[in-house]
Amino acid sequence: MRALMMLLAILLLEGCIATERLQRETISVAQSADQQCRESLVLIEELITAQENTTKAIEREAESREALIRVRKAAPPDCPKIRESLRNKTIVGAVEWAVVDLGNEQLVAKARMDTGAATSSLSATEIAEFERNGQRWVRFKLADGRTISQRLERFVKIRQAAASESNRRPVVKLGVKIGDITLIGEFTLADRSHLKYEVLIGRNVLRDLMVVDVARLHVQGPKPENGKQARK
Repeated sequence: MRALMMLLAILLLEGCIATERLQRETISVAQSADQQCRESLVLIEELITAQENTTKAIEREAESREALIRVRKAAPPDCPKIRESLRNKTIVGAVEWAVVDLGNEQLVAKARMDTGAATSSLSATEIAEFERNGQRWVRFKLADGRTISQRLERFVKIRQAAASESNRRPVVKLGVKIGDITLIGEFTLADRSHLKYEVLIGRNVLRDLMVVDVARLHVQGPKPENGKQARK
């Protein structure tokens, strides 16, 4: 009887141990399955986000194409106006030979065409204001050493990008000839000896008459002789 009781106790203990082991294995499998499920959900969310980004990119590209189509459809009516506005203008290069009329003398020099400058400019040093016949005049020296006198029109303040302060420059009216175009324009006087070109042609001379092709030089021909433009 005692042996039977011990046998039953042993069997019961082994059953409990087996049940506990099975429970641990079941819990481990459940935890592993839960982890895999979480990883799968993260992957699915990443795929959904990537798909949404792709869809948005496709929509933006479609909108850009539609906008480009609208622009191309709208462009043709304006083209004749552009061609008409260019028809009466002379094309000049980024640099042209200019003949500057200084009264009794002329200056023949390379001129930089600058659409970013409001007023044309002439290189001058030793600038001095004086009075003649009750009018204000200005005397200055050219880069070649000649001394010139011109009636003073006014002063302007010029603010340069590299300088924090503006400087006051005298303005004179000079005749200028570029190719077949001759006109009178205002020029500021300033020391341009540190620059490549002693003459700068700004918008006050260019506008309504000339269009600048920045990729070309000397479109209006070689250096003039005696103030006259040589044949092209």
